[in-house]
Amino acid sequence: MSHPFDRYSAFTDLKALNESSAKPLRKSIRVNTLKITVEDFLKYAKTKGWKLEQVPWCAEGFYIDRENREEALGRDVLHLLGYFYMQEAASMLPAELLGAEGEQMVLDMSAAPGSKTTESGAKMNGRGVIVANDIQEKRLWTLKSAIHRCGVTNVIVTKKVGQWFAKHMTERFDRVQCDAPCTAQGTVRKDSDALRYCSLESIEKMARLQYQLLESAIHSAKVGGRVVYSTCTLTPEENEGVVMQMLARFPDQIEIVDPRTYMQDLGLRSKDLGNSESFFDKAIADSIKVQESFRNNSQFSPEPAEGLNSPFLRLWPQTYDTEGFFCAVLKKIAPTKHVEQMDRVEFQEDELPRSRRYEVMNILEAQFGTGFLTEDDRLFERGDLLVLSTAEVSFFNLPMEDYSIGIPFGKRLKDGRVLLDHEVATLRGHMATKNRVEIGSEDLEKLLQAQSIDCPKELNGHVLLMNEGRCVGLGLAKDGRVKNNLPRWMVRF
Repeated sequence: MSHPFDRYSAFTDLKALNESSAKPLRKSIRVNTLKITVEDFLKYAKTKGWKLEQVPWCAEGFYIDRENREEALGRDVLHLLGYFYMQEAASMLPAELLGAEGEQMVLDMSAAPGSKTTESGAKMNGRGVIVANDIQEKRLWTLKSAIHRCGVTNVIVTKKVGQWFAKHMTERFDRVQCDAPCTAQGTVRKDSDALRYCSLESIEKMARLQYQLLESAIHSAKVGGRVVYSTCTLTPEENEGVVMQMLARFPDQIEIVDPRTYMQDLGLRSKDLGNSESFFDKAIADSIKVQESFRNNSQFSPEPAEGLNSPFLRLWPQTYDTEGFFCAVLKKIAPTKHVEQMDRVEFQEDELPRSRRYEVMNILEAQFGTGFLTEDDRLFERGDLLVLSTAEVSFFNLPMEDYSIGIPFGKRLKDGRVLLDHEVATLRGHMATKNRVEIGSEDLEKLLQAQSIDCPKELNGHVLLMNEGRCVGLGLAKDGRVKNNLPRWMVRF
């Protein structure tokens, strides 16, 4: 029986591809600049003895190597607090090319598990609006968890099939991320079962879905807007083939953008691969080899295709020591669909009037010396629960019921007090001037093991636990002791 990669013999070195795909994937992380600067993270990494190497296409991305691996990287306290995100290096590329900026409207069409949403959220720094969409309930919970941990407040989570946006949100977004579901051949280095689902029937099925999603993404983008299409598979049908079909469908409405034009925007220099080619040059050349197969009526394309020799990015695992990946950047230059006017559907959460927002701030200021809110923040309520989001989210016209917005802020108690949520404590806790408990590494380790620690006897009630200027969560002080009040998923039982 032939190997699924055998069909790529004309495009790449099969021996190198198979050998690379059998090796463990390099670990990589992305610094979350909503909570820490890259400079401060590098200082922290040095204290941990971590060896970091810059990911060439992401200023916040690093390959990481550790001599001491007794503790899983995912259990490091800064990861638990959302200061960095464990993300495969290749998957950082789409959000970099999307180039989301503050005050833009962004759609992440297939957003779970949240890596690209949180990456764009950090770039936007609380401005603009991100609509983060997915359709599966379990994936939506994973998405929400990532958003909450990373502190992305300017987000609306929705639950719709991606095709829905074509009609109901036509020309609403400045940027659209279409990271499409795929056969995932490129993930074989971390998932040995990835190649079990890449029959020709599965490939054709996924390519049809991807075509529909990309078409919807294009309809959803504003004229002048940018669409980034990406997959983590290697099949030409799901990558070059889908984009080339779309260029044939809309020859006068969309155009391919050369990703090399973004090098200066990324703030990064081209990486020298030892043969005088930049990263983008090599990835584009690898894609063009595949595109040429369509011209020759090869096994990959029964029909003539448009857009040959376009600057798409194809990442073979052996070339950059990543998972296999594909990216294409499109610009919408003319309308593709009539815009239908849609009525706004109110959020499930009710926005607090200004007077009640200030009431909450005053309660917290009396307790912690700060209300934890900025001028652009807005509070919403869902029953007794308070949610933190932004003014721009509150103004956004959404023609459906949201799944959730923003991040948890707190809970209103019957006696009028406000119990602050862990997510806001770890995002804004450094703003507090009262009811702070400074803890060292020994006390932090005790807390992470569900133990109590000593504190000044005058403290009583909920306090913020501060370690090296960072808030790690909340505790409950009484009689000179602080009882652990961290989330269960942080604690090592």
